[in-house]
Order: sequence, then C-alpha cells, then structure tokens
Amino acid sequence: MGTKSGAYQDVYIKRDGEMVSLKNDVTDFCEKYIKPVHPENWDWSVRDFENPANDPTIEEARAIGNVVYHDLKSKKTAVDLSTMNNVEAIRAYLNPESKYEEFNMEEFAFALKVELEHGKIKDVNVTNNHPFLTAMIALAHMTESLTYYKRLQVMEAEGEIYEIMRKIESSETGKEEWYKELGKAEQELNEARAGLAERLEKMDDIPALEKIGD
Repeated sequence: MGTKSGAYQDVYIKRDGEMVSLKNDVTDFCEKYIKPVHPENWDWSVRDFENPANDPTIEEARAIGNVVYHDLKSKKTAVDLSTMNNVEAIRAYLNPESKYEEFNMEEFAFALKVELEHGKIKDVNVTNNHPFLTAMIALAHMTESLTYYKRLQVMEAEGEIYEIMRKIESSETGKEEWYKELGKAEQELNEARAGLAERLEKMDDIPALEKIGD
C-alpha cells in the first residue's frame, strides 16, 4: 500500500437526517455499491491501487456512475449536485441508457484510476480513496471538457516520447533498448489518438457545454 499518512481533511454529508463522515463512509459505500459488482477486494479503503491489477473496473465505474447519476436527477439525496457546471452534459454522459454507455464507462474507469492519486497512493491524501469523492474530482475536470481524459492520454504519450528522445540523444550506450521503448510509446500514442478520435465521434447524445472555460 501507499503511505497511510497525509493530510486527509474529512468531509461530511447529510444522510438519513444525520451527518456522516466520508472518512468512515468509504467501507460502507464500497460494501453497498462496489461489493455487488466486485466481490473480491471490494473495499477501496484498503485496496492496493499501486498494483495495476487492482485498477477500477468498468463494472465498478458503472456502479459509481449510477450513484452520481441518481444524485444529479434528484435533490432529495445525500448530495445535491444540481448546481454543477454543465450538469446536463454530465447527466447525459453518465446516463445508463446512453447508446455509448459501454464506451463512457470504460473511459470513466480510467478517470477514476487517474484521480485515485488524490487518495492513499501518494503522500497527500484528500479523498481517503472514497469512490464518490474520486468521481467528483474526475467530473470536475469533465465539466470543463468531456474529452479531458482522452486528451490526457494523448498528452502523456507525447510527453513519454519526448523524454525517450532526450535519452536517446544524450546516451552513449543502451540506445537499442531506448529505441524499443520509443516503439512502444509511439504505439501508445497511436492508440491514444484513436481513442480521442472515437470519443469525438461519440458525442452526439451529449449536449454542448453551456459554460466554456473558467
């Protein structure tokens, strides 16, 4: 596991008329929503997310997305998300009836994986690995651009290629291995670009953002 230290500032929500600490709510939330779709290693509060084998699954993303989608549709929930920027676009993205639901949830699972860096896997812990808070961070980015995570994958692949090229240019030995790494990185970039192109093709059931920019 990553460090258990770090400045986790607790967050409270109102549930069933009582204030509930999200710090204590992680296991309860996971037991209710994650365990049914991921019976093994379901408790995110103790799950080793530094191991890629434990990345959030599409089924988990779907379960979390459904919770958020329900909160977006009703004000009679623990959290009122009705004032979220570009709420209609986010609602359409999370809609379980979307014709691109499988694609959206695969992307959402990746987004959750990325934003778990704000949990226990690094020194500064702000979410305690709570699935709901992790989803809120992901959606905060997506309210600014629903292509955010596909573009992020492109940017990361381009950055990796840049650093590998620097290694090749500065190394006197071992260039053969770095060229192999370059080939892998270029393949990843091609796949990332294809993923972004597919994302752009699958936006027709999502309304245009009402608010653009900061």
